[in-house]
Amino acid sequence: ITVAKGLGNGVPIGVVMTTLKDIFSPGDHGSTFGGNYLVTRAAYEVLEILESYKNSGGLDESMLYFEERLAGFVKHYPEIIEKSVGLGLMRGLRIKSLELLNTLVENAFDEKLLVLKAGRNTLRFLPPLTITREEMDEGFARLEKAFAKTGE
Repeated sequence: ITVAKGLGNGVPIGVVMTTLKDIFSPGDHGSTFGGNYLVTRAAYEVLEILESYKNSGGLDESMLYFEERLAGFVKHYPEIIEKSVGLGLMRGLRIKSLELLNTLVENAFDEKLLVLKAGRNTLRFLPPLTITREEMDEGFARLEKAFAKTGE
């Protein structure tokens, strides 16, 4: 398993995780920037923050709320949305056509909401794990306007 980007919260780091049977022998893998104490400490702090947030129950609440809000869009816009897909906060809405998806992305941009496509027909959502309910509400309010405009 490889992990990068979010692990350092803006500080460049990458990690390779493996099983004992696949472990490298000394000298099999090297890195010009390996052993960087600053980067390692930043990653440690990110993991501590995420662990604390996870243990507080906030992450579970955020995931449930996010899923409920997306389900509301599926129910309210059956002419545009096929279904909700994904897990946790890594979610998407399957849109019935590429034309509708492109229009929706443009309309969201007009509402100052940056959303991206994934695959052929999915509107992708990947908020930070620490997103607040207020931030979700603001984003979903803008998304609602984009959907309403798309459905006209």
